[in-house]
Amino acid sequence: MKYAREVMDLMAAFPGRDFKMNDLVNHAAKVQFANRRQRDAVRRAVDRVLKSLISTGTVIMRPSRPGVRNIAVYRWKV
Repeated sequence: MKYAREVMDLMAAFPGRDFKMNDLVNHAAKVQFANRRQRDAVRRAVDRVLKSLISTGTVIMRPSRPGVRNIAVYRWKV
């Protein structure tokens, strides 16, 4: 799976920290994006990795509070 190593390395290094999708995408890509299409492709790949890790119980997803922008955070399960 593309970007799986980058996502797991970052989250495992900081197990108690909440990560937004944007943090994970920026770390996985490590480059400036030329256009929106490239950024969306990386975001979809990172999303696939996160869904896989959530299904195995390694990562916990916490949705945002009601009334706040819809930003979920992801945390490595300790």
